[in-house]
Amino acid sequence: MASNTKIRVTVTLQPSGKSSVIIVQTLEDVLRQCSSKFRVKARRVFLATTGEELSKDLPRISNDTKLIVTCGDAYTATTNSTSTIKKDSAIDPSTVSIQIIANRTLVDEAAIDQLKNVARLYPKVKHIWGIDNSNSFFFKGETADLNPKNLKIEKHPPPVNDVGMPDLHVGQSTPIGCVVATEPTVVYPELIGSDIGCGMSFIRTRLGHISEDDERKLIKWTKQLQGLDDYLSKETIEDFLQSNLEWPIPVDKISNDHIENEQLGTIGAGNHFVELQRIEELHDNTCDDLSTDHLYLLVHSGSRSLGERFLREFGKDNDHTRGLERGTDAYEIYMQKHDEACTWAKRNRALIAQRFLACLGDTSPPQCLVDIWHNNVVLKELGSEKSQVHLHRKGAAPSDKGRIIIPGSRGTHSYLVESIDENQESSGYSLAHGAGRAMSRSKARQYFSEKYPNTDRLKITESLESHVVCDDKQLLYEEHPQAYKTIDAVIDDLVEAKLIRVIAKMRPLITYKTRLTH
Repeated sequence: MASNTKIRVTVTLQPSGKSSVIIVQTLEDVLRQCSSKFRVKARRVFLATTGEELSKDLPRISNDTKLIVTCGDAYTATTNSTSTIKKDSAIDPSTVSIQIIANRTLVDEAAIDQLKNVARLYPKVKHIWGIDNSNSFFFKGETADLNPKNLKIEKHPPPVNDVGMPDLHVGQSTPIGCVVATEPTVVYPELIGSDIGCGMSFIRTRLGHISEDDERKLIKWTKQLQGLDDYLSKETIEDFLQSNLEWPIPVDKISNDHIENEQLGTIGAGNHFVELQRIEELHDNTCDDLSTDHLYLLVHSGSRSLGERFLREFGKDNDHTRGLERGTDAYEIYMQKHDEACTWAKRNRALIAQRFLACLGDTSPPQCLVDIWHNNVVLKELGSEKSQVHLHRKGAAPSDKGRIIIPGSRGTHSYLVESIDENQESSGYSLAHGAGRAMSRSKARQYFSEKYPNTDRLKITESLESHVVCDDKQLLYEEHPQAYKTIDAVIDDLVEAKLIRVIAKMRPLITYKTRLTH
């Protein structure tokens, strides 16, 4: 495209699905306008039809070209036709299987397509566990022929080490809610994504039980939740990064002066949140740290822009499907940064919890009961021969770290669960990390904006009448409970698969997303 020519393009931000039509002249125009319109730091641009990244300038493209913009992740164009996907000759189709277990909702075919793309594009993938709210079918097939019509379907999958669970949904290039096992010789940063270390913290507070009809206290508390989106002082952040922290086990200190450190203690956008909860049902009375006399806090956040930068550093000049070979400098540097981002994310959740509870008058050190990462990579032994693999988790909770908290959408229950150890290898030592989206963000905005032109109606949830603090109108629509799958079905699927037992069912009281700063 000539530098003095302006064209009209349609840009879509992934993975949120937000779209806009803009007039641009250069690649820098695209990034600048997308950063402004979508309120993110747009980093990379791709052709929607082919997935080709535009790294230097816009090619000679015509009006109404569709572009994909991301904050650092790669984008892989998906397709419903297996014949149009380029096969890598290095892939041995007999060694890769994709398996899914669930019972309550329809299979998301677009997410299945993305799983098939992963199997084809990444040469050293061995197994893929799709964690999907789907029909309770077991899919297994060679990567050369993964058309759902040709797959073997069984209602009761055999006890092998490729099995799925309930919250898979379409992501940017890799679906959210999947676990990918690769040979131990390679790591693929793209399979983890940009929010390295994203996860959940479950905290027991010193706030006492609140009755269902104590509405005035809840309203008072929602008004007290102020300043949580503001950045803290550099001195405060540096002190916290170097402080002793148990969350719930000792957490490493961070000495690096990252520019992203200013974001520490803030939640971020998208599906991240903080939620005050009470126990509605307690199924295990032997847990001394669980009591209906206390309120609990759930924090969902990650490494903010730090993980995004780390991914960008290892993807900008490389073919992301080649990966990082173990033993190379690139592998060692990435893993060091990966581990630091995970530590940063854990400390971020701890500081968010402190700030939230301080607003409500609880200034004592929070007692963290559970903290897990659901975006990370670990070395793990699988099979009777204890062969090592790299487990890449993207939106999948670990099942080998004790208790796990699995949240629903806002206004629905969350579940504290415990894995059944003897069955965990069959699920890739992973569990669903939430409910999973049933509707794209763009569709949710369109549908719910028409249904609820007055967003005040969304500040109190319909089903459980919990309070929602969110001044971003579009986010209220995008995160509507009906845009997500049913968390009760997810839990039922995991129980029926004999992967978990339920410890407690948590009821939301206040869900905090964001306040607009003035």
